Amino acid sequence: MDEETARALNQLNLGFYRERAAEFSATREHPWPGWQRLIPLLSPDPELRVLDVGCGNGRFARFLALHRPRAHYAGVDASPPLLAEARDRMPPSLSAELHAADFVATPPDDALPPGPYDLVALFGVLHGVPGLARRRALVAASASRLAPGGILALAGWRFAEFEDLRRRIVPWDALAAHGGPDLRPDRLEPGDHLLAWGDGRALRYAHALDATELGELALGLGLERAAVYVDDGRDRKRNHYALFRAP
Repeated sequence: MDEETARALNQLNLGFYRERAAEFSATREHPWPGWQRLIPLLSPDPELRVLDVGCGNGRFARFLALHRPRAHYAGVDASPPLLAEARDRMPPSLSAELHAADFVATPPDDALPPGPYDLVALFGVLHGVPGLARRRALVAASASRLAPGGILALAGWRFAEFEDLRRRIVPWDALAAHGGPDLRPDRLEPGDHLLAWGDGRALRYAHALDATELGELALGLGLERAAVYVDDGRDRKRNHYALFRAP
């Protein structure tokens, strides 16, 4: 994907998470069931070091505090309103720091804190990163922050695989009709979609990652596959998970 198209898609999403932060956050209150299956794979160290890439309103931090209340948590996100909510609702037991960083516009090696971490999690974030090369760069930068034996946890939203979620997909020409940039479809990649939110007046970019792409994002990084499964949503099938362990 060329730089101009990636920048336009990223700006679209930044605007969405700025202008619709409150209503989006209200739909992101509860932990994902799939997170429970991650806990047994983590280091037993009570002071677990965790990097949450695309942390949003910090709900993974709140989940983490129930299982590892003495963990050291770092969250990174590009949305100031969501970070503000995460800061206000951070569990007091956690040693926590939050970073405002756009890891799409900025090289992820520069945007992410250095680590090392026992867990680096990318939940609900990869579908918002435009372009396969950028997704690979983000996963590689995340993996480079792992401590020996640490876990890299990736999750991919299966929105293109379910009829109720596919109904949110709208044609790309809807973007110009909403006052957004006029993107050329031939500059997009297979699996790139425009999704309507709420009443349909808000739009955001999302890439449909299938299980194959999710697993391939970590190829060549020297990691061992620790677990692959599907979970979440009312039918417990809405997200693919791929977990990897550093040597």
